[in-house]
Amino acid sequence: MFQSYEQIFSKRADAYQKAMELYPNARDREFQLAVEAADIKTGEVICDAPAGGGYLRAYLPDDIQSYLAVETAPDFTVHCPMGENDRTVQSPLDQMDLEDNSVDVCINLAGSHHLQDKTTFFHEAARILKPGGRFVIADAQTGTSADRFLNQYVNQNNSMGHEGMFLDENTAEEISTCGFTIRTDKLINFPWSFESRDDMGVYCKLLFGIDLAIPENVVKAIDGLLGYIPGPGKVNMAWNLRYIMAIRC
Repeated sequence: MFQSYEQIFSKRADAYQKAMELYPNARDREFQLAVEAADIKTGEVICDAPAGGGYLRAYLPDDIQSYLAVETAPDFTVHCPMGENDRTVQSPLDQMDLEDNSVDVCINLAGSHHLQDKTTFFHEAARILKPGGRFVIADAQTGTSADRFLNQYVNQNNSMGHEGMFLDENTAEEISTCGFTIRTDKLINFPWSFESRDDMGVYCKLLFGIDLAIPENVVKAIDGLLGYIPGPGKVNMAWNLRYIMAIRC
């Protein structure tokens, strides 16, 4: 049976957090691309949903008004970094505890594949965004190497399984029908960067909850399913996500 985001990260949040603490810069480019797509301006309110441990906060401009970390898993919210005007919001993604027309930018990074009903979340994003606000969603696309790694290798080597419901040919239309105009829609290849292959294996084992395989075997799976591309680290694992930016009508 498919497990909800809340159920998954009630068990996996600690390992995920440990991975991000041990290798905080591994996914720099992934977060930077989301922020670039959002075209954030001075004095704006940014909603990060789901926020996980609030990792996106470090990549936001210094001159935003506030950062709202919407998260359902308590084990994540305790780690969210909070600035003077920032706030953690403990609530489900299909019923966010935020006022109508109160947010300038809503970012959903690598969290939508745990949602069985994405359109409910899309409607919620439209509700909380001001007219003209930007919605950025980035996640794996069906049929890609990221899809195969997650739904085949991770699914087979994580005792909880991994059956992600990734973005597909219907996603753009679903977003549009929820009150948005699509501005950009790109599948982007980028690196996750590490100092060594061992670091990469440990990171992915923790991040994806791969409890049925040792790090060395995780590395072998990466070799065969994902490969490598140029990047800033000594070892740059090839990863890809589809980034969509839409304007709230």
